[in-house]
Amino acid sequence: MKDRIHQLVSSDIVKDRKVVLYWLQSTQRTAFNYGLSHAIHVANRLGLPLRVLFVLNPAYPDANQRHYQFMLEGFEELREDILRLNAEFVVAFGDVLTCVKDYLMDAAYGVMDFGYLSHHKVWREALSGFAKEAGISLDAVESDVIVPLEKGDPKCTYSARTLRPKLLRVVEDYLGAPKLESVIEKPLNVSSSVRFDALMKRLNGDDSVTLVSQYFVGGRKEALRRLDTFIKHALKDYLKSQDPSTLLTSHLSPYLHFGMVAPHEIYLAVASYIDTYPEAVESYLEQLLVRRELAFNFVYYCKGYDQFETMTYDWAYDTMLNHRDDPREYIYSIEELSSFQTHDVYFNAAMKEMVKTGYMHNYMRMYWGKKIIEWSKDYKTAYETIIYLNNRYFLDGRDPNSYASVAWLFGRHDRAWQEREIFGKLRYMNENGLKRKFEIDKYVAYVNAI
Repeated sequence: MKDRIHQLVSSDIVKDRKVVLYWLQSTQRTAFNYGLSHAIHVANRLGLPLRVLFVLNPAYPDANQRHYQFMLEGFEELREDILRLNAEFVVAFGDVLTCVKDYLMDAAYGVMDFGYLSHHKVWREALSGFAKEAGISLDAVESDVIVPLEKGDPKCTYSARTLRPKLLRVVEDYLGAPKLESVIEKPLNVSSSVRFDALMKRLNGDDSVTLVSQYFVGGRKEALRRLDTFIKHALKDYLKSQDPSTLLTSHLSPYLHFGMVAPHEIYLAVASYIDTYPEAVESYLEQLLVRRELAFNFVYYCKGYDQFETMTYDWAYDTMLNHRDDPREYIYSIEELSSFQTHDVYFNAAMKEMVKTGYMHNYMRMYWGKKIIEWSKDYKTAYETIIYLNNRYFLDGRDPNSYASVAWLFGRHDRAWQEREIFGKLRYMNENGLKRKFEIDKYVAYVNAI
């Protein structure tokens, strides 16, 4: 537990403050929530009630109605779980920093989720300065990675190959669930029911992106149902999951993104079948642990992870510079791409799956991104187009995995390949590879039936 806690501000306890505040943002669950467990421990030690705060920000970066609806579908369940622990649950509406500062002023002690993206760092620094001036102790707690980042590789690691042995050496030390005891002191107020419909009406996010509840419903119960279904019906065949037509993936990435399910509990549930399906389990845990936490390492330690000029390696920029004037047979606009109006039936199917459902098979995400590189006027335009579409349509967009996966398209965490037009030494993908490896027409038929 101690390795997950970042003490941002240490201050003497002000006795006339009546509450401990836990600002819950990325970890939207009570199970395997180390920040909540720490906040309860602090509240009980100080003999104070616990207030759990969530800030619903209508101007959250790149968020739209699709993201808000999926997130809010789990809020009544989250509220009930928090109330069972004898804590108060409050949903504030407005600017993140303004709301958190307002609630911190009543707090003797503050605890917050530890975020990894650039705006999370800005918030953390601003709140640290505010708490120091106000004389409020403030901790940030890592709940959304299995191995705390500094215990994996405390620098920007080069690839999965360099991170993997470091994670595997210590992962067993960080799988334990935190003890969740009830808050001793009763809450100051018992919050009313979280009105999903009322909250949605107050949001002014982009509503031109269609909702996807017929494909993905938010909430912890649904996340656990999907995990159970995956283990019972798909895990044994997971080695075939690279084929987009098999539908053998877990489809848990949206739930991980919003913190409705913990990577720790997924790891433990899947790992319990290691003797039954050893190769399948190892393959899945490679994605869940190594690849996912490689992405978190990337966005936290690699400066400029979200800017074209700084997101990949020198050799990749060199090869793009050498091939910047290569002729492009096709150039498509964002509108043509997002309405699946290209000459490539496989790209169109992938784009349609993304627009209609908020999800896309991982292999098709790679193919989709490589095609945008091939069909854009230059590499920076391609990068910005991919990020825009990724953040707009994916339920699991705006995530460390997103930024790492997009950077991978441009050589990050990859190696140089045989040189060719447009791509230079960047990895190339084409439709012949799809046809050779997979029953790709079955995937197209599946998407067209949506």
